[in-house]
Amino acid sequence: MPFNLQKEDFSKVNEGLPRYEQIALTIAQAISEGRLQPGERLPTVRQLATDLNVSMTTVSAAFNWLGKNELVRGEVGRGSFVSEKAAPVEQGKVEPKSVRSVSGSSLRQPITAPWRRRALAASAIRLKAAHPNTIDCSTGRPDPGLLPMSLLARHWQNTFNGVTAVDLQYASADPLEALSVQVAKRLTADGVAARTNDLIVGSSAQQFMMLLLDVVASLSGRSSVAIAVEQPGYPTVFDAWERAGAKLIGVAVDQHGAIPDALGSAITAGAQAVLLTPRAHNPTGASWTRERLTQLADVLVEHPQVIVIEDDQFAGLASGRPGSLLSDPRVEEQILYIRSFSKSIGPDLRVAVAAARPRLRTLIQESKSWADGWTSRLLQRVLAGVLADDELDPWLDGVRNVYRMRRESAATAINDLVPSAGTLCGDGLNLWVHLPLGIDCLEVLEKAAAGGILIASGEPFFLRPGRSDVVRLNAGSIPTEKALKAGHTLAEAILQTGNSVPALIHV
Repeated sequence: MPFNLQKEDFSKVNEGLPRYEQIALTIAQAISEGRLQPGERLPTVRQLATDLNVSMTTVSAAFNWLGKNELVRGEVGRGSFVSEKAAPVEQGKVEPKSVRSVSGSSLRQPITAPWRRRALAASAIRLKAAHPNTIDCSTGRPDPGLLPMSLLARHWQNTFNGVTAVDLQYASADPLEALSVQVAKRLTADGVAARTNDLIVGSSAQQFMMLLLDVVASLSGRSSVAIAVEQPGYPTVFDAWERAGAKLIGVAVDQHGAIPDALGSAITAGAQAVLLTPRAHNPTGASWTRERLTQLADVLVEHPQVIVIEDDQFAGLASGRPGSLLSDPRVEEQILYIRSFSKSIGPDLRVAVAAARPRLRTLIQESKSWADGWTSRLLQRVLAGVLADDELDPWLDGVRNVYRMRRESAATAINDLVPSAGTLCGDGLNLWVHLPLGIDCLEVLEKAAAGGILIASGEPFFLRPGRSDVVRLNAGSIPTEKALKAGHTLAEAILQTGNSVPALIHV
C-alpha cells in the first residue's frame, strides 16, 4: 500500500518550521516508526505537491533534506526510495544529521544549491511550453523599448571616434574621471553624500555584493559569513551568497522597507553585513521614508562592526529621494552604496558604481583588483557620455511616469476584483500580490498562464521554500494597456482558484 501523508501527521512536527522541513520531518518520522520501509518508493514530487497543495520546489527541498540525511535515495528515471541505511529506531525517534529529534529543536542544514533561479526558470519554461502565447511578466527585466537607445548609439560612436590604442591597454580599478564627475553630481542631487574620490566602478551590483563578501570574510577572519537580507528579497544574490557559503538571516520588510527592529534582531543573531534597498525594493516596491532611514541608522550606530550594502537598483527612475545612510556621519564608515544603471540605461552596459569612505573603498577596490582587475573603460566612457547628455533627464522623467502608470493600472485591476489581495502599488517594475487565505500560488500561476499572462511564484524570493501565498507581477515590462489586462487576468485567476478549491491542507 503506498505511503500517503495525512493531515494529522503534521501535528507531530513544529508548525513554526518551513513547510519543506515539516514535510521532510513527517517522512523521517514515518521511516523511524517503520511505516516506511527501506527500499519503499515515495510518491513523486509532482504527486506530493498536488496532494499537499504546495509547490514542487517545496517538495524537492524536502527530498533534498532527506537525501542529505541519508534517509532517502534518488534513482534517475525511477523516483525516490527509502534508503537501505534508514531503519526504524526505538521509541519512534529519528536523529538525522541536522535534527536532534522530530519534536525537538531543529539544527538546519543550509540549502546551498541555487534553487531560487532554477525554480523561477523552470516554472516559466513549463508554463510557456503549455501556453506559448503568454505575455511574460515573470522576470525582473525592464521594458527594452524604454531604454535610451539613441543616446547609447550616439555616445558609443563618440567613444570609438575618440579612443586611442593606449586607451585599450590594461588599467587599474580606478573609475575614469569623466564618469566619476557625472555620477557624483547625480548622487548629490539624490541626497547621497559621495565625493568623486569615494567612488569605485564595477561590472554590476552583484559583483560589488560578492566583493563585499570577500571583504567581510577577510575582516572577520572567518571562512563563513552571516549576512542579513531583506525577506522577501533578491533571489539571484541569495543564491550567489549561499553558493559561496554565506549564512543568510532574514529581515522583514513593510511598505517602507526593512523594519528596524527586525534589522536589530538579525544583527544580534550574528549578521556581520546587511543588504538594504532604499527605494523600489524588489519584489515589494517599498521605499524608505526619511524617518525610516534615521531609524535604521539608529540601529546600525549600535553595531559599528557591521557593514551595510545599499542597493539603489532603480536609481534614475525611482519616484522618491529618501537619501542614503552614507550621508549620516554616525554610520558613514560602514556603508557601501551601490548605484546600477541596468533598469534605466541598459542591463548589458555592465557598469555599476559604488561609493564608500576611504577605508572600505580601499578594501573593495583591492578585492576588485583580484577579481577581474578593472571595468572596461570603453563602457565607462559610453556611460559618462550618456549621463552628461542633456536629453537623458527628460527621457528618464518620461520613463518614470510610464512605469508608474503601468503599476497603477495593474494594481487597480487586481484590487477592484480582489480587494482582499491587498496589492500595494509601490515603486519600481513589480507588484507584490498577497493571495487571499486558502489560495495557493501554483494554481493561480496555471490559470493566469491559461489566461495569457506569465507571472512568478513568490516562493523563490524567500530564504526557505514554503511560501505559496504570494506572487510577483512585472507590470513595468509591458505596455500600459497590457498591464491593465495582466492585472485583470491575475485577479480572475485568483477568483477562479478560490472557487475551485474546496479544502486545503497546508504543510
